[in-house]
Amino acid sequence: MAETIKLLGMEIKKEKAGSISVPFADISYLVRRMHDACGDSAFIHADKKKVIIAVFDGVSGEQGAEQASSVAAIAILNHLKDIDSPSKDDLQEAMVQGHSHITNGYTTALVVIVEKNGRFSSASVGDSALYSIDKAGMIKLELLPKRIVGEGSSIFRFMAFRNIVGSVLGAPGDMEIFFKEGMLDAGDLLLMATDGITDNLKFDVEEGKVKDCSGERDLKEIIGEKNEAKAIIKTIEEEIMRRIENKVQINEAKESLIIKRDDLAIICLKFNEERYESQLGMPAKKKRKPKNKK
Repeated sequence: MAETIKLLGMEIKKEKAGSISVPFADISYLVRRMHDACGDSAFIHADKKKVIIAVFDGVSGEQGAEQASSVAAIAILNHLKDIDSPSKDDLQEAMVQGHSHITNGYTTALVVIVEKNGRFSSASVGDSALYSIDKAGMIKLELLPKRIVGEGSSIFRFMAFRNIVGSVLGAPGDMEIFFKEGMLDAGDLLLMATDGITDNLKFDVEEGKVKDCSGERDLKEIIGEKNEAKAIIKTIEEEIMRRIENKVQINEAKESLIIKRDDLAIICLKFNEERYESQLGMPAKKKRKPKNKK
């Protein structure tokens, strides 16, 4: 039995948020409008073999942002949902389909597929971010936002050009797609977010230059010890909205933050392999022993 949730920017008046559970994953999501029209979109598709989650960020300042992100979301979902175990080629073709269906505006796209065995595969065009969170609470940026500025840029240049991405769906010319694969253990989480979240995270600086703009350290401070998808989404939303509403600004020797008011799209997935196996009547797997460090 399949379940699909479409969170299309052109249909969002204020926000859409919620949670769903499938045998091997718990998923929570939020899309919030912060402009006159919501340029961000997302979708969740779950069936007995896989979960597909995706976020899209229509390019603000360009006409048709909400249409571009919505049209791309529908095209990519339609291409992938009936494929049992989508390959890298399938992900690439899905991006091509999303790109070719757009007739007005531009959008970024980040798509992640999680299979019931814990394998995940992802593809990204643009600057949305994918993080993994392990059972110990360690946060790792899995897919880097692709912009013309980043680590090593001066703080001034980074702030002036952080909205410019290297590639988007719907634009003429070649499309640059980045891929990442990995494995999840039971209890691990994936967190995906558009730049309405990531641009409102603190970044580390040193001698006037950006040292680390991954947001990992700030996310860890925000999330704390929480390890459930619903609680993580709620906590991040509350802190980001607090920063936006209070126009928080930090300009210190070691960290900076300049708030950006933007639409928000965020999805968190917690992998529950053990629960899936128990429902099938399978014995629980033995915990993997950590490798000895040399």
